[in-house]
Amino acid sequence: MQHLVHRPRVFDALLARREPIVVLDAPAGMGKTSALNEIAAHFGAEIHADETTPAWRPDQVCIWDIPPHGKPTALPEAFLSARARIFIAKRPDTLLPGLSRAIAYGQAYVVDQAFLLIDQHEATEIFAEGVADIMHASGGWPLIAFNPTLSSERLSAFLESELLQSAPPEVLVDLRIVLDTGKGDFREQSHFLPLVAENGLRVKAIASEIDRALDAVIAERIKVLADAKAIADSFAAHGHPIRAIEIFQRVGLYDSALKIFTEAKGIFLLYFHGPEAYDRILAGFPRSYALQSEVLVLALALQALKLGDVSRARRLLADRFGDLANDPDAVFAQNAVFSREFRAFRLLMLIYEDYFFSEKLLETCFALVAEFPLDDHLFRGSFYNSVLEFYIRNRRFAEAEEVAQRAMHHYEHANAPMLCFYVSLHQALIRLLMGDALAARKHSLRAAESLRELPFESRNDQRLQLLLEACVEYETGRAEPLARFLSLEIDDFSHSEIWPSLLEFALHYGSQALGDHFSTIAARSFLDRWRVYQVSNRQFQAMIEIREAAILQNANRWQEASQCLAAITSRIDRNRVVSNDGELVHLHDRDEIALALAWLRQTTYEQPARPGLESLIEGIIGNRHLTDRQRLSAQIWLAYIAKRQRNLTRARAILQKIFEDCARLGAIAPLSEERVFLEELIDNQRIGGFLATSLPIRQIIRKLRDSGRLSSRSAGGRNDLSRRESKILLMISEGAANKFIASTLGLSEATVKFHLGNVYRKLGCRNRQEAISAARALGFVS
Repeated sequence: MQHLVHRPRVFDALLARREPIVVLDAPAGMGKTSALNEIAAHFGAEIHADETTPAWRPDQVCIWDIPPHGKPTALPEAFLSARARIFIAKRPDTLLPGLSRAIAYGQAYVVDQAFLLIDQHEATEIFAEGVADIMHASGGWPLIAFNPTLSSERLSAFLESELLQSAPPEVLVDLRIVLDTGKGDFREQSHFLPLVAENGLRVKAIASEIDRALDAVIAERIKVLADAKAIADSFAAHGHPIRAIEIFQRVGLYDSALKIFTEAKGIFLLYFHGPEAYDRILAGFPRSYALQSEVLVLALALQALKLGDVSRARRLLADRFGDLANDPDAVFAQNAVFSREFRAFRLLMLIYEDYFFSEKLLETCFALVAEFPLDDHLFRGSFYNSVLEFYIRNRRFAEAEEVAQRAMHHYEHANAPMLCFYVSLHQALIRLLMGDALAARKHSLRAAESLRELPFESRNDQRLQLLLEACVEYETGRAEPLARFLSLEIDDFSHSEIWPSLLEFALHYGSQALGDHFSTIAARSFLDRWRVYQVSNRQFQAMIEIREAAILQNANRWQEASQCLAAITSRIDRNRVVSNDGELVHLHDRDEIALALAWLRQTTYEQPARPGLESLIEGIIGNRHLTDRQRLSAQIWLAYIAKRQRNLTRARAILQKIFEDCARLGAIAPLSEERVFLEELIDNQRIGGFLATSLPIRQIIRKLRDSGRLSSRSAGGRNDLSRRESKILLMISEGAANKFIASTLGLSEATVKFHLGNVYRKLGCRNRQEAISAARALGFVS
């Protein structure tokens, strides 16, 4: 700093003091020496720059610039009674003996540090131009204001050696927190007043220089074990366990690091500090050390689950607890030797394993929650969150909503917004499965609010929120957000943590949207990708294959769909479904129900007049494990069968109820999924005309048409093809032979040939191949 910088405000104020002793007690760079130089020049005095008390005489002006880090001798008693004046400059960490006594007797005045900062008015008087830029760059700190060309490297070096090197550990932690959060506990403001104000960083323009210098000082300090412990303990006391743990790990104090990890919620630390911090902390413990600790092994297993690696989680548990750790019967047995924390974690892990919960196991699990104190909100909330997934999978939505509310209660009391987000996400999922888009949107908004409360970024959870919002929009007729998600986010999404219910959710909406708005090829490619990701999970494979069959059915590729369904390894096949033995109403497995519905859908299209088909569908509609969306689809099939039986009154009544429910719930996607049947129903003048008399229903049908999910005219209406002719055209487009067509439709081969002749004539074709080409051109098949 230039020594003769003229600051009239400071100079005049110092000379105006009546006390004989005036002390400038401020950090480096505040202009103390510059002020002393100006006073010395004014009085023609010398500056004494030594630790020893300067020689003095009565009526003399004495100027003492105490060197940094010095240990000055005491102020003489004579100063208190003499008429001499002395101006002293020192740093806050320099103790001047006798100063407190002088202050007590009113003989000394210590200049407020903040007074030495340059304010806006003074800057206007000093600097001819660029005042705003100077104040922004310096924050009023004289060092920078009067040295605008000071390089970043030199500034960092100055900060390190002159301001931070001698600061106590607690002060360094305070400043670190200011840089990280913008807030701090300024118990020792005097050490870094030039850098921070009461509400955050003062000189924001040099934040990077401060950050670099502070990191260098802390790195040097923690080489001394006592300082490392003091700094780490200070971070922990200020509510920053991540930095505390990392410092303890760096110096090899793993027991201390583990103690703070456990106190900072243990395995739940992930949900309060984010996945990146969680990964760093776990990586900082040596594997041999981590395997000796139950809480660290569980944390590592949770980390593996979050990455979708269930096998690694199982290996970790087996290595630490033995093979019985992966046997649910042994873990949850009454005489189990495992801790309650381990059993609670193992319950959570069952969800990732897509394990089937028996009623007996569920009863045992509910007994587990009683072992945790009422105020242990994290473990209690996580228990209910785990059970929530089981209830969703088994379509027990009333119980699911109840445990979701309990989980939310505990998570809110634990101030865990990330966990609240997961509960809201699943509540929205429940409503979508129930076909209630309006309620799903409310839960989606609440989930978004929870995400905004996170103090860290969780990219995968943001993707989950994007998917949820896109699916809600898709329900109401807007496909663009979901199409955008599938184009931009699906690869990262598919490689991250996904619970079974969320995977089912993604498979259903993703394949449906791609099939509706892109192509059957795109939808099947999407499913093939998931088939690769979930290659080791046979249940997911079945789910994917059922979805593929549905996509083929929606594309009017019924023969391929039938072959796809027949290839699925399951006790549920076409013969079992149509045997009408009353089993359908008692099915409870998610995939078995979906497979039975797919076969019923296939049969409804191929053989709507089949005896007993209506009672089969009514039977499965009575199954309490169906979702409302599935029940709605089955009701549309009933309406289709009624129409084919010429019972238009029944068909109209069923459809009216369906459309009114969809209008009330704000959902049209469930209707679009059954457009193969709906088009024929709505195109019937007596049915369509009846439905059009209701404004809400008319609006739903318009939305279906506007969104492209329902053609303006049905396939059979184009080119005057009859329904039977359209169906035969679709079947030959799939490669079906006349004999197969005759068998499937219950016709003779001669009748099939007769209908084919009509098809050729109406389409202007000469042979089978030309008819298939015309069918593709007209959009009959994908």
